[in-house]
Amino acid sequence: MEEFEILDFHELQVEKQGLNQASKFLQKKIQNGFKVSIVIKKQHNFALPPLQQKKNDLFSKHHQPVDLVSQSSERTENNDKHGSSTSSNQSIKITKNQIISPTQNETPEQYPNEQVSQQSENEEVSFDKSKANSFEQLLQEDQLYKKLRNGLQFLRDGKFKVALERMMDIYKEAYEKLKQQVDKLQISVIILICVQSLCYSSQILKELGQINEALKCLDKCLNQFEINDFDVLCKIYIEKANLYLLNHQYIQSLDYYKKALIYYEQVNWKLDIARILVKISFVYALLHDIEDAKKICYEGLSILQNKLDHQDQRIFETYYTLGCIYYLEKEYDFALEYLEQSKEGFIKLYGEKNEQLFKIMNLQGVIHHLQGNSINAMEIYEQIISYCGDTNSIVLALILNNLALAYLDRMKFKSANLSFTKAITILKSYFNENHTTLQRIEKNKMLVASATLSYM
Repeated sequence: MEEFEILDFHELQVEKQGLNQASKFLQKKIQNGFKVSIVIKKQHNFALPPLQQKKNDLFSKHHQPVDLVSQSSERTENNDKHGSSTSSNQSIKITKNQIISPTQNETPEQYPNEQVSQQSENEEVSFDKSKANSFEQLLQEDQLYKKLRNGLQFLRDGKFKVALERMMDIYKEAYEKLKQQVDKLQISVIILICVQSLCYSSQILKELGQINEALKCLDKCLNQFEINDFDVLCKIYIEKANLYLLNHQYIQSLDYYKKALIYYEQVNWKLDIARILVKISFVYALLHDIEDAKKICYEGLSILQNKLDHQDQRIFETYYTLGCIYYLEKEYDFALEYLEQSKEGFIKLYGEKNEQLFKIMNLQGVIHHLQGNSINAMEIYEQIISYCGDTNSIVLALILNNLALAYLDRMKFKSANLSFTKAITILKSYFNENHTTLQRIEKNKMLVASATLSYM
């Protein structure tokens, strides 16, 4: 792969007469197989754009499809019956007063090929191995920790309410036990169990759509315990940012992403810096600050390309984010090109049946539909549904809605009605009837009758 180095991104902007042209120039280079290296001579001191009181509704008309970029987070607090699928969550490592060393523990499900954060070469790491071994032994023998590991099986099986009850019971029991302990190493073990149970509870509550309750669990971690492991602290900050993003609280989301970024920059963990930059860029795009969004995302991409194999999952995820940014800018051709690169990468890595691929293809379908190519959109949605098989997930319901809208454009009223009906049936197993997503698709279904009458 040929190298193409930009010594100063700001000079490139001047040369190309603006950020937009510079971004398009780089995008073409990447598409032509160049590995682009960029140097941005500036520290990350982001100025927040003016807060939009309300995000523009890109799909205000009922006949437009659901994009899963700006709309997928429409889980209303306390409206959901149960969640869609088990999401991955990093296990929590914690040190209390620097008594123990960080310990990686079992997680419900790891992303494929997920790699551990890489430290800078000059960072010094030292700890007492005997204490670490003693701590690990105490942890493995602790009855509450064994209960926690057993409770994870309910989470893996999608039994969220049972898993949540188990995790909260473990937290309460551990917290009471903590008050009675005097041994420092044992206290560290119990604190770890408390934090893990709260983090898993937060994860489950997110699956149930109870975002505010999920945030409260993470707040307990931060307020009740002194967490000296900055990496654990960053993971909690990032998860809080993710939750605020789901709740459309973009300024709060940016605040917590930036808190994590500051820590990672202090130790120069390049991959984590890049990961946070990409997340920040997406939030900026949702706040309609597209120019800063593209600049930050390209900076994250350049770090990933310098540090990782070009076929790494995180690079393809960044292509997807760039596709989302250009989509939100309504630069649909550029969005489609990045989405195609992301799609091809995920197919090479994991085949044609993974949820990340469904998300990418759905956005491709939405863009084709918005461009008036409902036939192309219909073919993409049908392909996704064939990949999904018999899995009745929320994602499948949203794609069925989009497919039905494409059928309406092609005057296939019977097929549209069937797709809407199936989508509503699936969503009713997840949401109560006043949920916004369910109500939206029911209104879409009403279009079938009016469209049928108009062609009689």
